[in-house]
Amino acid sequence: MPRLSSFIRERSSPLDPQPTSLQPHLPKLDGIRCVAFDIYGTLVVSGSGDIGLTDATQKETALRAILADLDFPPLPANPALTARFLELIRASHQASKREGIPYPEVEVRELWSTLLQELHPDRHTTPDEVEAIAVAYELATNPVWPMPGAAEILTTLRDRGLPLGIVSNAQFYTPLLFEAFFDTTLAQFGFRPDLSFFSYQHRRGKPGTWLYEQLRDALATLHLTPHQTLFVGNDALKDIHPAASLGFRTALFAGDLRSLRLHSDNKDLLLPPTATITHLHQLAQIVA
Repeated sequence: MPRLSSFIRERSSPLDPQPTSLQPHLPKLDGIRCVAFDIYGTLVVSGSGDIGLTDATQKETALRAILADLDFPPLPANPALTARFLELIRASHQASKREGIPYPEVEVRELWSTLLQELHPDRHTTPDEVEAIAVAYELATNPVWPMPGAAEILTTLRDRGLPLGIVSNAQFYTPLLFEAFFDTTLAQFGFRPDLSFFSYQHRRGKPGTWLYEQLRDALATLHLTPHQTLFVGNDALKDIHPAASLGFRTALFAGDLRSLRLHSDNKDLLLPPTATITHLHQLAQIVA
């Protein structure tokens, strides 16, 4: 969807990562034949951990401005649209948990469609309009920008012949970030569709192990094991621990204070990362 890619680029501004106090730990990892990544906070800077629109009033103002910008009819001051959107998310999560899914994920296009139908029951909202609203709201509340060195390390790993994978809490617009910022698709960077697992596609998210289990099983069809795969992420709970529990070797990305999540108070996280990197280019040093 090139139109949405341009839409993302036009509504994005540079974000620099904030340094952390962690020191890199860069052991040589022999036998790595695949590298898989988290996206938010790892391959892209995620501004929501900094001064993103966390205030409910700011979010409400942003959403109403987006609707006006996209030529939706004016709305009364009440109800609070963002509060209703959060209610829809919670209801979806609760329904999934009743079905036995411990870490559910939503498909935001469905929720936006429901909300817009409630707001304007006599107006037909097109799929393109739904996607534009979803993307505009996401960028207003969680601005993103490429992590320094992302394009270069992905190109290096691809050129070494290493297949690349993804396990990410994500939505439909997440793959479009690469087209918007790099003018390159995930496939062109070397990411294999059969090794890429986005939470919205499966209605399951991290920190559950389900997505990692799918990656493990997909690797098996290529005669690869988790031990031959390095998983790179910024969150000890959502990335490092679940991946390590299935036998993946792991690299904690500690290159941005906004997104680094150590969960030091969680005594159940007993599986430390295999490596710690503070810049993505360091992956080239540890992947032998």
